[in-house]
Amino acid sequence: MRVMHAKQIHYTIGDRTLLDINELSIHQGDRIGLIGKNGEGKSLLLNYLLGLLDTKSLVSWNGRVGYFRQLNVEGDPSWDRLSGGEKTLRKLEQLFNASHDILLLDEPTNNLDWQRIDELENRLAHFQGAYVIVSHDRKMLDEVCTKIWELEDGNVTEYKGGFSDYEAAKALKVQHQQEEYEAYVKEKKRLTDRMHQKEQQAKVMNKPPSRMGNSEWQLYKGKASGKKQRVERVSKVIQDRIDRLEKVEKPFEWAEIKMDYTLVKPIHRKNIFIAKDLTMNINNQHLYTIDHIKLKTGSKTAIIGANGSGKTTLLHHLLYGNTELEITNQASIGHFDQTLEALPEDKTILEYVQENSALPQHVIRIILGRLRFFDTDVHKKISVLSGGERVKTALARLLTGTYNVLVIDEPTNHLDIEAITSLEGLIHDYPGTILFVTHDRRFIEETADHLWFLEDGSLTTYQGTLTDYYNDKQKPGHSDETLQRIMTLENKLTELISRISIPDSKIDTATLEKEYEETLHTLKELKKQ
Repeated sequence: MRVMHAKQIHYTIGDRTLLDINELSIHQGDRIGLIGKNGEGKSLLLNYLLGLLDTKSLVSWNGRVGYFRQLNVEGDPSWDRLSGGEKTLRKLEQLFNASHDILLLDEPTNNLDWQRIDELENRLAHFQGAYVIVSHDRKMLDEVCTKIWELEDGNVTEYKGGFSDYEAAKALKVQHQQEEYEAYVKEKKRLTDRMHQKEQQAKVMNKPPSRMGNSEWQLYKGKASGKKQRVERVSKVIQDRIDRLEKVEKPFEWAEIKMDYTLVKPIHRKNIFIAKDLTMNINNQHLYTIDHIKLKTGSKTAIIGANGSGKTTLLHHLLYGNTELEITNQASIGHFDQTLEALPEDKTILEYVQENSALPQHVIRIILGRLRFFDTDVHKKISVLSGGERVKTALARLLTGTYNVLVIDEPTNHLDIEAITSLEGLIHDYPGTILFVTHDRRFIEETADHLWFLEDGSLTTYQGTLTDYYNDKQKPGHSDETLQRIMTLENKLTELISRISIPDSKIDTATLEKEYEETLHTLKELKKQ
């Protein structure tokens, strides 16, 4: 049964057409993910379908519709005391308790941690009606969607399946375009070569053969002229065929563009820093106590934890706190804060990015290009940029700066899926060390090779990717409790090695070595289980 039907969806602002869709339908049980670049009009489309725009629309609904706006809590002062995550949870709770038949959800995962996103996925899985969800969380789109609507250039293209199915379909589309492009180039070259051959043949006919005398040439000239005209007609026919060839554009592949730069100042030590005895209390509330932690040189390390666990606080503690931090003097640290310090409004993107960089301009332009700042885009003033564009500008400055260690807090906020995917590639190519916080699970899967789990006031580490971590959790005999013990023991081993390797007359080295052997034995036994 069709629960929504819209025809002749058209919306313009000035001379720009934002929506131009012939027909759109939602059926009972549809689980639709609406995706598209920032500024394409995803929220605009939802508002159009709901009749919230100042325009006449041909939309019919069959059922009660619930709408989750991006933190729309106007008129309720009690919401002012809540955090972003708490506001989102309260709004979603109200929505699910209202017995709607259709839900339109605009970025419902903003400000939610993994646990809350899992809970939302579970509620959507058990929802009996239909829904359309706008989200940049690719993992959630895989879990809860059976259709993807891609909004691009004002049109919606529908793909069956979740986000991974959409990616596969898009990749196949690019492959077909590449094949068509290669066939087009091959046929155009064949015809062009043939035409040039005929043109050369016609030119030769203007000259007498070397062994032909002048009187003979005068007699032969008329016949030669006829032949030349026939050759020229063939050349024109070939040219017409070239002109009628349907042009196929070469698909653009980001894999062809690499960072291709080395660090201004490489680090030759094994670890960027080693920190000990970190304790943080805020407003008489204990956040965490960390006995020992180290950041491995060259690693891409993600800090994972629930909202309020202290991830951002830990970053600031390490960067600016009065901690007993042993940091290499070779480290040059760049910091991206999710609050985004004021950017210079009068500078262009390119001016702002390159003033902090030792890289040549063509490399900077490549990196800006990978973040989707093309051609004249780089000359835009920062004052006219959107929130997402400002984030990308700040990240570009960081990635091209004279740093060898990057500390990044929530880099994916305000970015669309295309920009997030581009940032993943840039971080993968970056030759230095990165420590970052994000709620984007897919982003962590694609970029991190070390994990720090900040839970229940303590920190445990894991050397490997998020996929490796989940695979280890699923191994027979390794329960969550056992895996936690393994991670704790591995951290303890690291700490013991560090203490043994640094001579100190106050430390009983024999006792430490004995403790190391006992810990190692316990760890091996646990891993055998």
